[in-house]
Amino acid sequence: MANNIISSLGGGSGIDTSSLINDLVSINRAPEENRLNTRETKLETQISDYGLLRSALAELEASVAQLGSADTFDAKSVSVPDTTQLALTELTSSAVAGSYQVQIEQVAQSQSIASAGFASADAEIGKGELTLRFGDWNTALDDFAVDTEKTGATITIDDSNNTLEGLRDAINDADVGVQASIVSDGTSFRLLLTGPTGASNEIELTATEDAGAPGLAQFDFNTINQSMTQQQEGKDAILRVNGLQVTRETNSVDDVINGLSVDLFSASSTETITITIGNDRDLAETAIRDFVEAYNTFLGAVEQLVGVNDDTGEFGSLYNDSMADNIIDRVRNIISASVPGIDNGFANLAQLGIQTNVKDGTLSINEDPDRVNTNFNAVMSQNYDLVRDLFVPQTSSDASAIEVTNFTQSSQPGNYEVVITQQPSRGSLAGGAVAAFPLDTTGKDYSFEIEIDDKTTQVSLPDGKVYASGAELAAEIESLINAGQELAGTRTNVAVAFDGNALNFTSEAYGSSSRVEIKSIGTDTAELGLSVGAGTTGTNVAGTVNGETAFGSGQVLLPKLGNAAEGLALKVKEGATTANINFSRGFSGSMSSLINSFLASNGLIATREDNIEQDLKTIEDDRTSLERRTDAYRARLESQFLAMELIVNNLTNTGSFLEDINDRLPFTAPK
Repeated sequence: MANNIISSLGGGSGIDTSSLINDLVSINRAPEENRLNTRETKLETQISDYGLLRSALAELEASVAQLGSADTFDAKSVSVPDTTQLALTELTSSAVAGSYQVQIEQVAQSQSIASAGFASADAEIGKGELTLRFGDWNTALDDFAVDTEKTGATITIDDSNNTLEGLRDAINDADVGVQASIVSDGTSFRLLLTGPTGASNEIELTATEDAGAPGLAQFDFNTINQSMTQQQEGKDAILRVNGLQVTRETNSVDDVINGLSVDLFSASSTETITITIGNDRDLAETAIRDFVEAYNTFLGAVEQLVGVNDDTGEFGSLYNDSMADNIIDRVRNIISASVPGIDNGFANLAQLGIQTNVKDGTLSINEDPDRVNTNFNAVMSQNYDLVRDLFVPQTSSDASAIEVTNFTQSSQPGNYEVVITQQPSRGSLAGGAVAAFPLDTTGKDYSFEIEIDDKTTQVSLPDGKVYASGAELAAEIESLINAGQELAGTRTNVAVAFDGNALNFTSEAYGSSSRVEIKSIGTDTAELGLSVGAGTTGTNVAGTVNGETAFGSGQVLLPKLGNAAEGLALKVKEGATTANINFSRGFSGSMSSLINSFLASNGLIATREDNIEQDLKTIEDDRTSLERRTDAYRARLESQFLAMELIVNNLTNTGSFLEDINDRLPFTAPK
């Protein structure tokens, strides 16, 4: 506006005030703007280079993590001849080296049973409950030995699913390993149930019908009533390993040869398969060499950030950055330091023949045959287990009843004394004397409601069954409890034993929440020695670690927060008293822990990046302030130049007026 006013006044001074003002404004703002631009460029380069530092650390940590895996040092190789009888599916580091002669005598088979025919797939079948249990039928199918280790199911059939299809879906939805399908034979539809493979995974079905809607008994398959028909029996896989005969429920076998999993396809009475497992130390050696290379690559990358660029002679953006220097120095220190927690064996990289070059700090591997004591190849050949212990985290306990199951970033390497002051225990309930055996349930109401921990279920012994012994009765009750809808598929289970002519119930959980209580009983249940009431509540383990009271939950003892052993999880078995625990992160664990602390969301790098972002925000604020000052300066200049032009214009007008007067005066007027 000021420029427009100046222009409207006429010729004025004749000075190009607009250009002059722009030049003066530019000269005035240039020093501050250059300072801000330089600062902003440096900060943006720093935040970019911290990203490069983060990436370099992450790549180094990936190499370190490979070294810290026990699988790297325990790797195995396996050879097996071509065969159609089996296939290898997995080989883990826990496999024991050796040669194994394997002969497959029988493959596992599933039991299947089929119902009578129905007119349609949606035929009504009645309502009630169908109890499914697993066990072993004898050849005559007149005796069933329930397997109390297997979880069955209680399937409810009501108005929503009281059809053949509904029953099929309900069994499949129970998800206990039984496959239900409907098969048409051309004239009718049958329910076909196929259990898991194995002799002890055969199926028992017992229906409890609603009085007003009978029909579920059509699917009974028990010692009292068999409305369904067995199509094939369940069989275990039978094989010999180095002459020893073993049986397994499935054809996927992963626990006969430790660390080796195989699938069995067919049996042969003549063919023997030789499986050879050997130690594969090449993986560990490669991982160590890869780490040395990764570390040297890391140093090369960060040197460009904190040092001088060899090509340009320019300093890196993080030159003299104390935090970047601190991060790199701490990584270097671990390379040369001894690993805490290792009392015997190799404690640092130098003892393996991995040496630090004085000139540039890079690592190299000594393979000079004349330097036997620190020759890498000799160390790997002669002391492989000690090399493993240097790199891999180690936990040990001198008491088998106390073991370390976990550790965290907070856990410090060292030796710790554990003292148990209270044993862990499980909730239990002891019944009274049971009536004489054999026990016949015909016409009896042997039912009761039992609460295990925080789950309650109803149990009823089937009518018309005879139990020959207390052990048989206990197995039946245990199976019925654990197969109940409320407990099936949960971690809540109970063990039932017969001891001293009485039933004894024990929760499988430890701790103060472990309990067993009889909530109600049937008319005749007192004959089983059971009455309403609670048993003995379990207890949490209690103890100290290095003299400080620890926290106990069930069988797990956790050191006090702030204790050097914080984060160690100790599993304490009944009978434990004391133990000395040793923990070492190993070289890899220490390095990984350090790097991860740098890379964490609240770590040093993130903190530095946040500070840089704040500095960049400050520069934005400074630019805004500079713009305000510049606008004010421009306005001041425009005001001053406007005043000047007004004065010049007035002077010009005055001169013209005087000249005009002069022209009109008598003695000065032009002739």
